[in-house]
Amino acid sequence: MTASGGRDRTMLDPENKQVNDLQILPPTVLVRTLEDARRVVAAARRLDRPVLLLTEPGAQAWHGPAYLIEMVRQAGATRAVIDCEEDAGTAMLALRVGWSELHLRGNPDTVARVAAMAAAGGGRLHPRLPAALDLATAPVDEPLEHWLRRGGPN
Repeated sequence: MTASGGRDRTMLDPENKQVNDLQILPPTVLVRTLEDARRVVAAARRLDRPVLLLTEPGAQAWHGPAYLIEMVRQAGATRAVIDCEEDAGTAMLALRVGWSELHLRGNPDTVARVAAMAAAGGGRLHPRLPAALDLATAPVDEPLEHWLRRGGPN
C-alpha cells in the first residue's frame, strides 16, 4: 500500500492476469520468517532470477495477512502468494490489506466469489499451488540457488 493508504500497483501485483497457468510462475519458495524471505529475495537477486514467495500454510491464522504482507515487503519481494487454506474470511481480509495473489480452497462457490473479488481489484486467486521449495527441509543455500537456477521443479 502507498503512504496515502491506496494500493501500490507495483507491489505484489503480477501483470493483473487472471489465468492460473502454473507453467508461467517463477520458482516458488515457502517462507516462514522475515529472515527466510530476505534470504530468498537476496539469492534471487544475486542470480538475477525471478521468485515467488509462498506463505506457510496456517500462517494467515496466527500472524494475519497484514503481518505477512509487511514481512514480504520488508524482504523486498515483488511477488508473493498468501496461502489462506480454506479460510474465505482471511482471504477477503488479505485482499483488503493489499495482497493481490492468494490461494484458497474449499467450497467451489465460495472460492469463485473470492476469485471474483480478487479479479475486481486486479488480483489473482490461485486454485492450485505450484511445487515450492520448503526452506525447512533445505536449510542451506545451495539447494535454494539450484532451485532458482533451474526454474523450480522443472
